Amino acid sequence: MQMAVYFCTGVLQEEKLFHHYALNVPLYTHFTSPIRRYADVIVHRLLAASLKCGPRVHLTQDEVQKQATHCNNKKTASKRVQEMSTELFFSIFVRECGPLESKAIVMGMLDKSFDVLVLDYEVQKRIYCNAIEGLQSFNFRKVGKRPEMTLVWTPNELEDDSVTQEISLFSVVDVLLSAGEGPLKYTAVLRRPTHTQF
Repeated sequence: MQMAVYFCTGVLQEEKLFHHYALNVPLYTHFTSPIRRYADVIVHRLLAASLKCGPRVHLTQDEVQKQATHCNNKKTASKRVQEMSTELFFSIFVRECGPLESKAIVMGMLDKSFDVLVLDYEVQKRIYCNAIEGLQSFNFRKVGKRPEMTLVWTPNELEDDSVTQEISLFSVVDVLLSAGEGPLKYTAVLRRPTHTQF
């Protein structure tokens, strides 16, 4: 789903930007209390002026669009800083309390890696197949549109043969989160499956 953006009507030519997908209405605007965001102050003023219950707003379309673009940039930057802050504090947590074991769900697959959602900590990490210790080989394939991967684990001292693990989207796997190479990095490592997992 696309993140909502601020824009000035009459400046952008795409009429679909006015449409609200979930409400299925052709024209839509959104605002909250004007003490929260500057964009809401502008919307309040413009709506009040258009309803003739407030003073005229002396801004051109280009000036309103420039302010909308600035608000969009600040909103995107704020979201990114929030994500980076969460990542920073979780990295410190893993460094001080780790390594941490958890179940994870495979959320995306590429030819040499896959993404997991670590259930206990609600973080998403990418696992690279060529970095999995004890993995003998891996094979990515698509069955129709469904991605699948076969992992072959090298036999250990308790096993005579290699262990084969099949994973696909929404497979549940065991992962270990541990401190990474940098001071504020952490990694997710796929754990070798037990006999009940394959």
